[in-house]
Amino acid sequence: MSAYRHVPCLVCLLLACTLVQTGCWGRKFFRMPGESLETSAKTDSLLRVNSELQRRLAKIERSFEQQQEYSRRTNAQLKIDIEELKDQINMLQEMLRDSGQPYRTTRNVEQTHSGSEDTPAGAGEAPASSVTEPAGDTLDSLRADSVRTAAPAAVPPAEEMHRQMYLDFSRGEFQLALEESEIFLEEYQGHQITQEVLFIRGECFMEQKKYFDALKEFSRILQDYPSGNRVPASLLRMAIAYESIGEREIAGGIVRRLIREHPYSEEAAVAEDRFGRFLQE
Repeated sequence: MSAYRHVPCLVCLLLACTLVQTGCWGRKFFRMPGESLETSAKTDSLLRVNSELQRRLAKIERSFEQQQEYSRRTNAQLKIDIEELKDQINMLQEMLRDSGQPYRTTRNVEQTHSGSEDTPAGAGEAPASSVTEPAGDTLDSLRADSVRTAAPAAVPPAEEMHRQMYLDFSRGEFQLALEESEIFLEEYQGHQITQEVLFIRGECFMEQKKYFDALKEFSRILQDYPSGNRVPASLLRMAIAYESIGEREIAGGIVRRLIREHPYSEEAAVAEDRFGRFLQE
């Protein structure tokens, strides 16, 4: 009898296990770990895909920025090349025009007024009976008028001197351009194109590798014309001059100033391309 006393308990236990395994709540309970693992795997997969997409997006952004920077530098260099070609065309036009009408110097004026050295004897002379000797006061006044008439031709106009100076610089006649610029600075102090003349002087000294003299001219532009259109180019030339004499730190400082004060200028793009290693040090 004692053996059969535990049979109902075992039957109830078996029925309960069967209900648990076959019931809705039981199926959900036993399925939850599997579904959780599947959801976790899907989440990990989505995270990996998201990370890969972010990595690709960052790569594309870097490539786009590099392409923009390359395009900006290329456009800046093209603009500079175009300006140089325009200057060369203007130089050729000036050369063609000047070849047909050279400058009138003081010597030419004196020869024109004297005329006796190149004029054959008797040519243009009036008969002796019709020639009258002017009085002393009249002769002095005529000579004074002649001197006043010849004086302006001794020094050409400022714009003409600037064109000739640029032509001589373009031909490689640097010393001649410097001599002409000295005359210009003496005769036309404070003229509106003095800035351009100072820049040509600096360029001449750069071509002659006289970097300290060039630095003086470019520094004068920065001092006298702080808002002038030649300031960015002067800063770039100063950086090149300091680099040429071995002052790399000063050159880097000038490049940083150029980029800070004139970030959208063509000279800033050229400076970033040439002195990029200085900026990273």
